[in-house]
Amino acid sequence: MSQQDEYGELKVLIVEDDPASRLLTAAFLEEIGINQIKEAVDGESALRVMRSYSADVIICDMVMVPMDGVTFVRHVRTDVESANPYVPVILVTGSADRSSVRAARDAGVNLLMAKPITLAALRKRIDIVLSDRREFIMNQSYVGPDRRRQDVPIGSKRDRRKD
Repeated sequence: MSQQDEYGELKVLIVEDDPASRLLTAAFLEEIGINQIKEAVDGESALRVMRSYSADVIICDMVMVPMDGVTFVRHVRTDVESANPYVPVILVTGSADRSSVRAARDAGVNLLMAKPITLAALRKRIDIVLSDRREFIMNQSYVGPDRRRQDVPIGSKRDRRKD
């Protein structure tokens, strides 16, 4: 199976304020056979793009102005006018410190990816978000994919996922 066949008609939205990073990400996507690509320079413009473009995956930078990646993901996940609150989001960051990882996780991203990105790393993340469709959680404190990666009981507490 060729890479083109593997990704078929996959639509990707790149949200990145740096033109060189946007160009590199688009080139990587084309290299693996993804040709339906839209770009946005920040979270606000990405929300506008999403009204007319049904992305299957979003690759978003974390640090942008006026709307950063974490705020953008929160809007995608919780805004009543969101075009697709369930779309997989890969958040890219140059700062993978603990607080950034927590902020991204709590906003509802599917995966976090450290810069600089590579072709192999990007392809792996895309494969993961497409094949690992985790249950979507919606409650007062969190909206996004189930953050737990293992199906193990939490101490002596009953299985909260069934509630």
